[in-house]
Amino acid sequence: MQRVREELENLERRWYGIARFRYSYPQQLSAGFGAMFVVQPKDSDCSSTCMVQGWQFEIEPGRYGIQGSVGWGKLVGETGRTEHLMYDVHLGWAVRGVVLRTYGDFRYKPLPKTLAGVEGSFTFASLNFSLGILRSLQSGTGDDWLISAGAGFGF
Repeated sequence: MQRVREELENLERRWYGIARFRYSYPQQLSAGFGAMFVVQPKDSDCSSTCMVQGWQFEIEPGRYGIQGSVGWGKLVGETGRTEHLMYDVHLGWAVRGVVLRTYGDFRYKPLPKTLAGVEGSFTFASLNFSLGILRSLQSGTGDDWLISAGAGFGF
């Protein structure tokens, strides 16, 4: 019992900045910025490689839409000299709930449109791949479902 108490007292809440740059459908070029909230031992240092997991949120404006997301993820990465920016992600995954608002003169779908759904993201050696399924929040538009996919750099 004493050992468990000591381990719990040695933990602290931290946050790490996350970013990704990608080409995706339907946003095309986009840049996402957010944070990941974790619980780690106080003596843990992510300036060299460490593993973290926790809740995350991200906002990602792009050429033809803006996406907001909240989800859970796990990654192996490092902050280097930056205390809070997880700039190098070696391996990671995330599952996020997303809301996407499209805009602009996009030639494949009628715009503007608001969609919501789920996105899965996988990162290996800082290369990020994502796949999502979203449904339109407007009824009777004809194109109710959208499959989103993307590839880029970051988490």
